[in-house]
Amino acid sequence: MFPRKFFPIFFVFLFSLPISAEFVGSVEFDENAGKAPVFVKKGEPHLAIEWAIPLKKNQVQVNRREEAGVTLFGEDILVASRSGSLHLFGKNGELKVTAVFEGECTVAPVAVDETHALVSVSNSVLMMELVTGKKGKKYSWKVLWNIAGKATVAAQPFVYENKLVLIQFHDSVIYVVDKESGELKNMYSDYENSEELSVIRLAQPIFVDGKIVFGFSDGTITFFMLRDEGKVDLIPYYKFKTASSMKRFEKRDFFDLLSFVQIEDSILFSGGEYGGVIVDGKPSKLENMEDLQLFKYENGFAGFGRRGIFLFDENGKFKTQPFKSMNYVTNLVQGNGFTVAMTSGEGPMLGDTDAFIYLLSPDFAKIHYSMMIPNGVSSNAVCDGRAVYFISDMGVLYKLKVLN
Repeated sequence: MFPRKFFPIFFVFLFSLPISAEFVGSVEFDENAGKAPVFVKKGEPHLAIEWAIPLKKNQVQVNRREEAGVTLFGEDILVASRSGSLHLFGKNGELKVTAVFEGECTVAPVAVDETHALVSVSNSVLMMELVTGKKGKKYSWKVLWNIAGKATVAAQPFVYENKLVLIQFHDSVIYVVDKESGELKNMYSDYENSEELSVIRLAQPIFVDGKIVFGFSDGTITFFMLRDEGKVDLIPYYKFKTASSMKRFEKRDFFDLLSFVQIEDSILFSGGEYGGVIVDGKPSKLENMEDLQLFKYENGFAGFGRRGIFLFDENGKFKTQPFKSMNYVTNLVQGNGFTVAMTSGEGPMLGDTDAFIYLLSPDFAKIHYSMMIPNGVSSNAVCDGRAVYFISDMGVLYKLKVLN
C-alpha cells in the first residue's frame, strides 16, 4: 500500500535532546552465532558507548521500525528517522539543526557534497542545502527542489555524472531529474509487466559496462542505457526475471530483498527466492546466495542477511559461512582491522525483540565482543575511523567506539 501523493510541509527548528543511554547488556549473545566473551580480556578489542541520544517521543513511534538511518555528511552526520525528521548531528553528539517533514523517511539520505543532500520522504525526494550562519554557529536547511512520484521511494537516489539524479519508486517507475534545477527530464515506467512480489528492500542502482542497473519489486533486473544528447532518454537494454509470479494471498516476508554487485561486465544478484549470476543472457543460480546484501570482499565477494555472513570466490561460488546468526544481519561495517555486524530482533518483522551487535575480526570468523541492543537495528549504519553510528529500532542514536 502506497501513501497518497503530497507536497511535504517543511519547517526547521532547533532543539536540544537529553543524552541518556537505554539499558544495554554486553554479556548475553545468540548461542547460534558463536561464543562471545563474557568479559573483556586484556588487549582484546571491545565496543564502548560514547553517547546515546533518544530520538522518538512516544510509544507509537517506538513501535515502528527505523528503515532510513545515518549518512556521513562532511564533518557531521545526517540522521533520517521514520517520523519524517532529518537531524544534523556533530560527531560529538551535538544537535545542530532538525528539519521535520510530513511523511516518513525509509531510505538513507545521500550526501551529494559537504553542503547538499538528497533526502527521500515517503514518495518525494528533496535536494537540501545546509546554510551556515555567522561564525559557523547557526544552521538552517534550504529546499532547492522537490519532486514527488505516486508511490514510495524504493532506493537511494542515484547521481549520474554529477548532472542527473535517477529516482526509483515502488510502482516500477524511474524519474530522471536535472541535478541543479530538479526538472523532470524523462521517466521510465513498467506498469504492464510489473507483478508485485512485495520485495521491500531493493538494490542501490549501480553502473556496469556503460549501463545503469536497477532492480524492481517483482524481482526483475534491468540494464538501462542513458543518453543525454539534447534530450535525455532512459532506454531498457537487457531485462532479466529473477523471481516467480506470486499468485497467492499471503504476504511475502519482509526479509525478501533484491541486491546486486558487479562481476566483470555483469552482476551477481541475491533475491528472496534465490541468488546467482547473469551469464550468457540469463540468470544462473548459485549456492547460498539468497536473501543477502552482496558486496566485494578481497578477491571475491561476501554477503550478509538471513542466517549470517557468507563468503564467495571471484566467480560467485560459495566458500564458507564464517558467521552464523539466528537473527537477520542488517548491517556490516568495516574499519581498519575490525568489522561490526548488526542484527534485527527475532520474529516475523524486523525489530520485534532484542538483538545484538558484534565486534568481529576482519575475516568475520572471530567474535571479539557482543552487545545487546533493545529491538535491534534495521536502518543504515556508518563507520568513521574507529567510531560507528546507527539508530536502533527503539529510536536511539548511538555512537560506539572500537577500543583495544
